[in-house]
Amino acid sequence: MVRGKYKKKLNTVFLLVFTLIIVSFMSIFMKIVMDQRSKEYETTIINTIKTTLNNSQIKLEVINSALDLVMESDEAKNWSESDNNEMFYLGLLKVQQKIRKSSSKVNNVNFQISATFLDEDSLVITPVSSEAKDYYFKKNLGLTTEKIEGIYDHFENKSSYMAFTINNRDGSSQICYITKKAYRKRDVLYFTTINYDSFVEENLEQDWYLCNNNGIFAMKEDANVPANEIFEAFQNSDLASNKFIYKDYNVFKQSFYNIDWILLYSYKDKNIDTAMIFVYFLIPFILLTFLSIFLSRIITNKLYRPIKEVLDDFFSDDNYQKDVDEFKILKQNSNMIKTLNQQLKLAISERNNLIVQRLNRDLLFGININKSIYKDHLIGDDNYCVAVLEFLNNPYEDVDDNIFLYKNEILAYTQDINKLRYANINYYTCAIIIQCDKVKEAITMIHTLLENVEIDYDYDIRVAISNVAYGTKKIKECFEESKKILEYKFLYNQRTILTMKQIKEDLDRNSYYYPLVIENKLIHSVLNGDIKAVEIFNDLINENSAGDKLSPKAFKNLIFAIIGTISRIVQELKTDSHKFLEENDDFSTLSDQWNRKDIIPKLRKILEDILLYVNNNKKDSENSIAEEMLTYIHEHYWEDIMLVDMAKKMNVSEKYCGILFKKAVGDNYKNYLNNYRIEKAKEIMYSNTKIKVSTLGKQVGFNSSNTFIRVFTKYTGMTPKAFAEQIKHL
Repeated sequence: MVRGKYKKKLNTVFLLVFTLIIVSFMSIFMKIVMDQRSKEYETTIINTIKTTLNNSQIKLEVINSALDLVMESDEAKNWSESDNNEMFYLGLLKVQQKIRKSSSKVNNVNFQISATFLDEDSLVITPVSSEAKDYYFKKNLGLTTEKIEGIYDHFENKSSYMAFTINNRDGSSQICYITKKAYRKRDVLYFTTINYDSFVEENLEQDWYLCNNNGIFAMKEDANVPANEIFEAFQNSDLASNKFIYKDYNVFKQSFYNIDWILLYSYKDKNIDTAMIFVYFLIPFILLTFLSIFLSRIITNKLYRPIKEVLDDFFSDDNYQKDVDEFKILKQNSNMIKTLNQQLKLAISERNNLIVQRLNRDLLFGININKSIYKDHLIGDDNYCVAVLEFLNNPYEDVDDNIFLYKNEILAYTQDINKLRYANINYYTCAIIIQCDKVKEAITMIHTLLENVEIDYDYDIRVAISNVAYGTKKIKECFEESKKILEYKFLYNQRTILTMKQIKEDLDRNSYYYPLVIENKLIHSVLNGDIKAVEIFNDLINENSAGDKLSPKAFKNLIFAIIGTISRIVQELKTDSHKFLEENDDFSTLSDQWNRKDIIPKLRKILEDILLYVNNNKKDSENSIAEEMLTYIHEHYWEDIMLVDMAKKMNVSEKYCGILFKKAVGDNYKNYLNNYRIEKAKEIMYSNTKIKVSTLGKQVGFNSSNTFIRVFTKYTGMTPKAFAEQIKHL
């Protein structure tokens, strides 16, 4: 049988789940049991408190009744008003007899009443004798001199009673309750001593305290919490509640009637014993654990059955005992199927894309359409126009691989738009067949395309859009028309999109042969001091047949164009034109001589003089300018320094600046600048691998993160993030 890892995990998970449920259930159950027992224990304590309080209340009422009988008796009044010794001693005997009767043990209440005048010399009347105050206080009550003085001070301040505990020589304790009774002539102090064991049961397990507003005056001898702590907690407790908690003690409070005494009763929650844990928790837990193991196996086997049936197809009897990772096997097969499916979809998509592009090229070049090949991709007759997009090649820049990437982005964009069909023409050019009713619609679509592709500002692109024609057979004518429009791309340097309407006047007029490419080659050769410039000039004149095949107007325009070229060359050189012109001549007077027979030789002579000047002066100047450009790049590479900005700073033309730089460095300006920036970026990453790509790009002169990533990948073969990861592992 297969011992699958997932099956083990599944069984373990169910065991853990059941265990968690059992523990949670038992915890809740134990909590309920503990709460119930705690409530029962608390109820018992409350009943005990109430019983104790009721018994003490009854005893206190008995004591107060006995005390009232003495204090309100005629004997006590007469004694307090005695004027001579005879009346004093006679009254004393009567009061003593009254006290003896009242102090007898009633209802198991053991107490004794004594009386004396509120002075320091009078005798103290007890039930059995009359004693001197000092003897009574110190021998009978065990009071110190300081305590005695405190009693006098207390009652002389018009206080009516006080209570405290006295400890007898036999180890027993008593409550001493002193009450002041004001008679007509004298104040009498009545001392009531009450034994602890007759007032509060001493065999109680819990601690008890008796207190009033002044503090605790009686307490259980072996109480766990000191009197001052429990009294402070009592004062800070909620007056409306009959219970408060101090540390881990529960404290109940009950008040006596007709006196401001309060009984405090403290206890700890009862701990759970071992037998209770065994009966209520351990035995049920063991039984439920065995039940959970049994249920886990049953549920696991039932849920695992479909997986087992699938795995049976992968294993023979030989390796049936091996531990296997079921999901690893299933995932491997799933990934294999997914990969094959993706590869199949990609292959079908690529095949369809190639077929569509081939169909589009056939439509553009007017090749007969093979309907059996293109049956799923044919387009019906409708209104179409063709847009030809060309990335202009700068003669001073090397071929840029990014053009290929941009064209792929254009292809990807057109695949999502039903009305656009892409076809590649050559490295610099591609065409788009556009289904539309008006050229204006096509212009809008091309604008949207260019915005989505986000072509870098370094690239100059021209788009020629033909007029709209009906039917697929007219697509070839539209394509040819767009190519014809594109021939005039250099006449409209400020325009990206060109249409037939814009150049119609140029197509209808008399023209001459002097394309911008020839002019650029001528300028480039002269500025470079290349003698081939004269050959280019001669070829240009021969092509136009020295005016024989041109109308006067066309010949005049040709001469004006050549003079304009010479003027631009002089401007590029930043020198004075009079060095190359005859005396009293300038470019304006030279233009007026367009119809003279010697105009062509004269222009040739001017070009030759310029070539001589360039070759005599260019070496030192070029080296100086190139060095200055390199220094500026090294010190300002993080700034937006384009070639046109550099040319202005060097006081030369953009074209001449590009020529000088490439000649001195061996690389074009843009490539050198980008390469230098990437090297600086690598230096920064070596010192800080955690720097953000956007921050790094801005530090080395790239305004766009996407441009920085693309350029970095081009020069290093990896993204900035991958390069940083590589540095970390060095």
